[in-house]
Amino acid sequence: MKEHSRLYEWFWYRPLFRRLRLRLMTMILALVLPVSLICLSLSLISVFQSAEATRSSHQNSLSFYVDQVALRHELGDIDILSDFPSTLSKSMILLYWNSGSRDPGAYNGGSVYVSRDGEEAFLVRPDGTWKKTDESFSVLKNARYRFLWEKDGQPFRVLITFPYDFSLRTVPAWFWLSTLISLITIFSCPLLFMRLKHDILTPMAVLEESIDAFRGDLSARIPPQPLTFSDDFLHLFDHFNAMAAEVQSSHVKDLKLIETEMDNLRLQVNPHMLLNSYNMIYALAESKNYATIQDYTLCLADYFRYVLRKGQQMVTVKQELEFVDNFIRIQRIRFPDRFSYIYQAEEDCMTALIPPLLIENFVENAIKYALNPKDPIEIVVSVHREETEEGKETLHIAIMDTGSGIRPEVLEKLQKREPYIDEAGQKHIGIYNCLRRVELFYGDEGDIHFSSAVGGGTQVYMIVPFSRSAKRDAGREARV
Repeated sequence: MKEHSRLYEWFWYRPLFRRLRLRLMTMILALVLPVSLICLSLSLISVFQSAEATRSSHQNSLSFYVDQVALRHELGDIDILSDFPSTLSKSMILLYWNSGSRDPGAYNGGSVYVSRDGEEAFLVRPDGTWKKTDESFSVLKNARYRFLWEKDGQPFRVLITFPYDFSLRTVPAWFWLSTLISLITIFSCPLLFMRLKHDILTPMAVLEESIDAFRGDLSARIPPQPLTFSDDFLHLFDHFNAMAAEVQSSHVKDLKLIETEMDNLRLQVNPHMLLNSYNMIYALAESKNYATIQDYTLCLADYFRYVLRKGQQMVTVKQELEFVDNFIRIQRIRFPDRFSYIYQAEEDCMTALIPPLLIENFVENAIKYALNPKDPIEIVVSVHREETEEGKETLHIAIMDTGSGIRPEVLEKLQKREPYIDEAGQKHIGIYNCLRRVELFYGDEGDIHFSSAVGGGTQVYMIVPFSRSAKRDAGREARV
């Protein structure tokens, strides 16, 4: 048993066989199985045709021989009726010659019965003797494999029964060999299928489960698998783990890059806002509008507190809208009666999580680039929730204005998800950062569409997966 185990280990886990066994078994199932089924069908058809031909040939030979006995009786050469069935029994001895006889009517292994009236039956022995049977002739002739000779006007009847294998004795040996090989192949196919299931379906299930786990957790990996799996899948598992590690590393790098870009955005915004704020406060101080200075200063404090915070990747829609409202108050002091602002958000969406500055960035761009010196513009923000056909909840955010619109060359860059560089070489990355963050946080599930025409305003539509704040969920569970 120990030697058998060593031989099995040496053969089954041999590198060459491990590389070939999956292909060999697949080839057997895909090619040899159909051929075996065809060979088996042809062999069985040939066997039955050969058996039928053999049975028909012997029946014709026996009929010819018994016809000769009847003719001799009519010519008076023998008198069957004088001593029935002894005389007829002696005439039937030739029917017992073996299959090697030159007589075409020779056969062996069967039984010969004779009768005069169709009821009383006599069994003829190979030595020419006879005995009366217990069963009637009419019952005996119901045998499955038989030859019955009876003719009108003849004083006797002959019944010859064949053994079940009589007609198969002349089937060529290679028919039986091909049938045996085909049967062995067909019956071994379930074993091959079980082996293929272990080598293909089981590893595929492991791979599918790992992919699903990787979607939810980038640290998920395929654990070490037994050597019973084929080398192809073991190599595939190694490549998957290597790819997963690269994706995780790239994701971490993207997060750091986004954080760096956010820091750069803060550095770009803060000096600009500070400079404008100092000029505004100085102008208000000259006019001695101290109440407005106080309100403006508080709004600035809230603005910079929100922008300069760190360590919070996601904020609620409520927090973002409150920050936008605070930003609008600052801009109304700077640009009185130049624009109107309104937002509409479903109550259930206020606790949804989104990246910070996602809405504010587009509102700020509307005030920065869309203001019309002649006519005031309207800025509208809408937030609502929808459910997809697959049953997933999505958050829809729309920012619309009636300003001067986006120039075609800028709109083309936004639709291509590329940063815009103006004629002076200045790189505008505010909206590009929003696109990058949506892609990073949501992947293919997040999307932003732009619609604009010069002089016709701008519409920004964002669709992101709906995720609720954990604090609200915890509060809801506590209330329950």
